[in-house]
Amino acid sequence: MNDFFPCQGKYLPDKPIVLMLQIQFIADRVKWHIFHLEKEIQTGSLAVTGPEQQLILPSLEEGSYGIEIEIYDNDSLIDSLVTAVNVGGDTVRYGFLCDFQDMDSEAVRLLAKYHITHVQFYDWSWKHDSLVAPQDEYEDMMGKHNSLPVIKERIEACHRHGMLAMAYGAVYAACKKFRDSHPAWGLYNTDHQPLVFIDTFYYMDIDSPWREHLMQQYRNAVQLVGFDGIHMDTYGEPKTAYTQNGEKRDLKTGLPSLIRDTHASFIEHSIQPHLIFNNVGTWPVEATRDCPQDAVYMELWPPMDRYHHLRTAVQKAGNHPVVLAAYPAAFRTDIPERALYSQLVLSSAIAMLGATQLFIGEKNAVVTQGYYADYSVLSPEQVRQIRSYEDFFVRYGDLLYDRSLEDVTYTHFGGDNIEYRTDQPCSPDGEPDKIWITIRENENRRIIGIINLCGIQDDHWNTGKSKPEAQENINLHVLIGRPAVTVWYASPDINRGNPIQLKHIASVHPYGLDVQFTIPSLSCFGLVWIHYD
Repeated sequence: MNDFFPCQGKYLPDKPIVLMLQIQFIADRVKWHIFHLEKEIQTGSLAVTGPEQQLILPSLEEGSYGIEIEIYDNDSLIDSLVTAVNVGGDTVRYGFLCDFQDMDSEAVRLLAKYHITHVQFYDWSWKHDSLVAPQDEYEDMMGKHNSLPVIKERIEACHRHGMLAMAYGAVYAACKKFRDSHPAWGLYNTDHQPLVFIDTFYYMDIDSPWREHLMQQYRNAVQLVGFDGIHMDTYGEPKTAYTQNGEKRDLKTGLPSLIRDTHASFIEHSIQPHLIFNNVGTWPVEATRDCPQDAVYMELWPPMDRYHHLRTAVQKAGNHPVVLAAYPAAFRTDIPERALYSQLVLSSAIAMLGATQLFIGEKNAVVTQGYYADYSVLSPEQVRQIRSYEDFFVRYGDLLYDRSLEDVTYTHFGGDNIEYRTDQPCSPDGEPDKIWITIRENENRRIIGIINLCGIQDDHWNTGKSKPEAQENINLHVLIGRPAVTVWYASPDINRGNPIQLKHIASVHPYGLDVQFTIPSLSCFGLVWIHYD
């Protein structure tokens, strides 16, 4: 199968765009096109030199772009392929690695196909209280074999492919031997018993000398191994605990200061700080969201397992880059097709809210539960469809991840609201058997995300879903305050994700101009944007 994909998760502005082309037939040239949203901004031609080659395109300014190539042999069009690229920006697209035994950087190269910018090295460490092992080959605290030379090679591969390598490091976990050697640093329950997670990881008091010990371990991971930053993990519990002397600890207060202290510690030791902190179940995101970190990261679990909870989580994060660790359990619990559509709906909903999702890692695998090493491998068809959606989210990233856009869905659509109207059964909350609509706008642009839930009978984001029942001719009315607009529609399910300009009719309304247009078809996900001319 022919393939065309980026060589880097994120490119730097003013650096050449290097892409990989793999073809299964004879060809002599490709014609390439670079798009920014609906506009073609550059085009050119390159010779084909073999079945696998790099295509080097001109540098681009910061932004998100779609790239299409047409493959020719003797002026006959043989095939056309599309991909997308991130250039600069602060959007975090998070992936994971957890297999560190064999010298093989293929997993990192595959992550670039999904445009990953940050890679969490999950359970890479020797012990949670002593991250860097004293020898090259070792087992972690869960009994998984790791190789320090392999880890270093994977970090170097991340750097070659435009990704940051993030070292997993739980903020309060220690082995029993370490805790027993430092009982005054531990956390206890009301019965003065040590707190422990799955009988393995003993909780430590982040307001004790453990804090400085932990920050030294984090610095070791960066300075001795080569990581770029730390994934500061938590387990969501405890929220309050007690010291050995019975003093109450409120972690909602201690965790934000730990993030700030770690950031300051890195700067003090001439380390460029990259931190991501895990707010489990969104707790305590209101206290941590403004701390210095690359993104606000929230791991979602029941009871936050309905579609409307995705908006709740994103809005809690404030105006920051947001990553939702929403694990698509259906790849483990359901049949392949239902798992695929569950993920396509979930990823589309997260993108429409202006966030990204941690779910992809290793060699075309997804994490479906809390222990990443128990991942599920995607089928070729799942890979094809998920990659096409991830390409789409990147191509239209300057719409989806524009944090100047305000979510006005609840205040402008449905009920007595007149700003956005439709004659189709729609819901702002992802109700079953309806079209799920999300609306965001600023002074110059409006975007409308539509997700097809017709024929789908439940609104849990972590369960399998049947293929939605296709919808056609969806009529929308939008009130605007300026007379001249253009309306565009794109979907990863049609036209290779390329945009279609929609004809519209403007009529006078007591509160402005009523712009009416029709979306021709909706398979799973579609995106409308309205520009003021």
